[in-house]
Amino acid sequence: MSLALLDLLLEAREPLALCTVMQVKGSAPRHAGSWMLAGPEGLVAGSVGGGKGESLVLEATREALADGRARVLEVEMQGNEAEGMDMVCGGTSRILVEPLASKAAYASARDLLARGERAVVVRRLATGESAAVDAGGTWAPARPEGADEAAVDRVLGHGKPLFDDAAGLFYDPLLPPEKLLVLGGGHVGRAIAAIAPALGFAVTVADDRPEFLLPGRFPAGVATRCGAFAQVVDGFPFDAATYVVIVTRGHLADLESLRAVLGKTWRYAGLIGSRRKVRLLPGQVLADGFDPARVDAVHTPIGLDIGAETPEELAISIVGEIVAVRRGVSNAGLSGRARRSAS
Repeated sequence: MSLALLDLLLEAREPLALCTVMQVKGSAPRHAGSWMLAGPEGLVAGSVGGGKGESLVLEATREALADGRARVLEVEMQGNEAEGMDMVCGGTSRILVEPLASKAAYASARDLLARGERAVVVRRLATGESAAVDAGGTWAPARPEGADEAAVDRVLGHGKPLFDDAAGLFYDPLLPPEKLLVLGGGHVGRAIAAIAPALGFAVTVADDRPEFLLPGRFPAGVATRCGAFAQVVDGFPFDAATYVVIVTRGHLADLESLRAVLGKTWRYAGLIGSRRKVRLLPGQVLADGFDPARVDAVHTPIGLDIGAETPEELAISIVGEIVAVRRGVSNAGLSGRARRSAS
């Protein structure tokens, strides 16, 4: 759910039902986790797929708002006639239609998202109980009966919803807007900025050379910041949804950037470099007194092990590793191989 849709839910004065795609089998117009808000008069915002299936959901919404009870719909899209009225995607969506008696869980989740933190709203279908939980295991309001912490951890890790049919519990992840700060506007930084926006990242490229930040070097929507790298890092709004890659022109600028980044909050940090550089720079910041666990969390060498050589290949390698971290997937990254070979 976007922050705009969440704000709309919290600010609405009329009774609303929240409609959520819980599971999808086969092809469907909307993925699991898609949301729609509807009131007594019909659609307010969002979508669970449109067409005949969404009409059925809107009808169920009116019934749910009238009796105050949640219901689960199985919307089939198995039509065989291209010109018929039935949907022909070829799949089935399971959709939860839930009248919102309380918005407390979503208000708590909104506070977490505002800090760049991930949240999971756990909803118990039988009772209507709901609560938000963060990565630290803090629940607000009270934890619904039977809610499984292991399930929360999985959902926080991969960012996909989970429906426990047997327990009647739905684990719905809410993810904050994600920022990618690219320190270095050279060939690799430019290639990263060319592909990352399509994956949903708000990209900022920084360099201390104005000529590397000229208009036209980067796609529309990519922000630029010119200045010393430490100053750029100090002024950037880091939070738990920030990803940062260090791809400057040389080891001194890399070291300046690394020292600045280690003092910030981030979900991912990566440092490009040769085997020698990725031994020397971490060794230097350890000697500076930085926390060893924090230094070890930096991905260096950066990227997935795909044999990348060109700037474009390196960008794919780096962004691929970032996506793996976003989805909580362990991977054979270059940093992991470097640590294994050094041990």
